Amino acid sequence: MSDGLFALKKLTPPIRLMLGATGAALAVALAVAYFGIWPAYQRLKSLRAETAQLGDIYSRMQKDIASIPQQTVQTEAAEAECHAWVRDGVIEPLLGSYAMRGKSLLDPLANASGFAVGSVKEDRFIPLQLPTPPPQQLYGRQLIECSGFGSYTQIVGFVQAAEQKFPFAILSGLRIESQSQTPERHKATITFEWPVKGEKRK
Repeated sequence: MSDGLFALKKLTPPIRLMLGATGAALAVALAVAYFGIWPAYQRLKSLRAETAQLGDIYSRMQKDIASIPQQTVQTEAAEAECHAWVRDGVIEPLLGSYAMRGKSLLDPLANASGFAVGSVKEDRFIPLQLPTPPPQQLYGRQLIECSGFGSYTQIVGFVQAAEQKFPFAILSGLRIESQSQTPERHKATITFEWPVKGEKRK
């Protein structure tokens, strides 16, 4: 028999009962701490982390909500700029003809440069490649060919004026034929690609 057990046997029954009760209470306290307090502490840590994360999300949402008026102004400005591009750059047919519209736009520039436009006619239509997802309104490029007479300086001045006035129109073809009877004036065939509206997707 060990000395510890011998010492316990020497204790009076009330003291042994008190020591047993203390040991049992300590065991119960450890069990409560392990099975009750420790999981609650871990859960509290998890809830604090979730609360901090939700607080960050809430702060970001408040900033996003506060920036809505500024975003609205920027969106409206971008839409107005886009509408201006379409209004000023995309041509509509005149009396059902893109050639007539092109002539009405180019005649003032031709008169100012001294280039005499004789005829204007439509060439082929080039559809634009569709983005993803495709828009409802489709666009393309309409080739418009105009022929006339003028000197090199007048022809160049006319083309430059058209490019400055209509930056979305592209010079896609230029052919100059010298005239033996009028060497100072040449026949020029100039082709512009104009942005135009195509069909609407159904």
